[in-house]
Amino acid sequence: MSASIELRALAKTFGSGLEAVHAFGPADLTIHEGEFVSLLGPSGCGKSTLMLIIAGLLEPSEGCVRVDGAEVNGPQTDIGIMFQDNTLVPWRTVWDNVALQLELRGLDVRQFTERIRALLASVSLTGFEHRHPWELSGGMQQRAAFCQAMVHEPDTLLLDEPLGKLDAMTRESIRTDLQALWLSKRPTVVFVTHSIEEAVQLSSRICVITPRPGRIDRVIDVDLPYPRTLEVKKSSEFVTLVGDIQEIFHGYGVI
Repeated sequence: MSASIELRALAKTFGSGLEAVHAFGPADLTIHEGEFVSLLGPSGCGKSTLMLIIAGLLEPSEGCVRVDGAEVNGPQTDIGIMFQDNTLVPWRTVWDNVALQLELRGLDVRQFTERIRALLASVSLTGFEHRHPWELSGGMQQRAAFCQAMVHEPDTLLLDEPLGKLDAMTRESIRTDLQALWLSKRPTVVFVTHSIEEAVQLSSRICVITPRPGRIDRVIDVDLPYPRTLEVKKSSEFVTLVGDIQEIFHGYGVI
C-alpha cells in the first residue's frame, strides 16, 4: 500500500523566546492511501494545527510533510477540506454552493450534474437543492458542506471537527453519511476530533495526541468491520476499545 501522507520530524512553534508556544510535535507518521485516520486529542493539543500544515495553510517550524510523494510548500488545491464552521456562501443555493468548488477549479459544472445530484441524494438533500444555507438546519448545512468537499472526487480529504457543533442525534446521522461516502470512494481521510467514540466508529487507525505540546503518543489500529452500525457499536470489541482509550486520556489527566 502506497503512502499518501508522510510527516517527518514535523513540529510547530508559535512565537519565539520566552513568548514561544510549542504547539505540536515533533512527530513522524505515515498515512496510507485509502485510510481513514483520526487525530484524537483534547482541545489545544495541536490537532487542527497539524491539519492546517498538511493542507499547506500553515508552515511547519521544523520537519516536513509530503502528500503523494511531493513536499508541501503551499496550499494544496487538489484536496477536499472541511472545517468546524462550514464555508457555504449564504447567497448561493445548496446546488450552487456545491458547484462553487468546481467553478473555482475552472471545471465545467455541466459535466458534474449527475455527480452533484447523486451526492446530494446520498446525504438526503434531494429536494433542498434550491434552498439557501440559512433555510437549512445545522446538520443539513454540514451535509451540503460534505458534498462541496467531495464533488471533485479528491484523493485526500481533511476534516477539522466538522461535527463538533451538532447535537448528538444529528451528529450520529452525519457520521453514517460520512462513513458511506468514504466507503464508496475510499479517499484518504484525516479526521480531527476530540470524541473517542466518534474516532472508534469511523477510523481505520487512531492517532492519540497528548495535551500540549501535542505529540503522537501512540497509533491504534481499529480492527472492526465496516459499516460500523449500531450493532457494531454495541459489540464488546467496540466498547472495550473505547474504554481503553478513555484510560489513556485518564492517564494524561484530561478525563
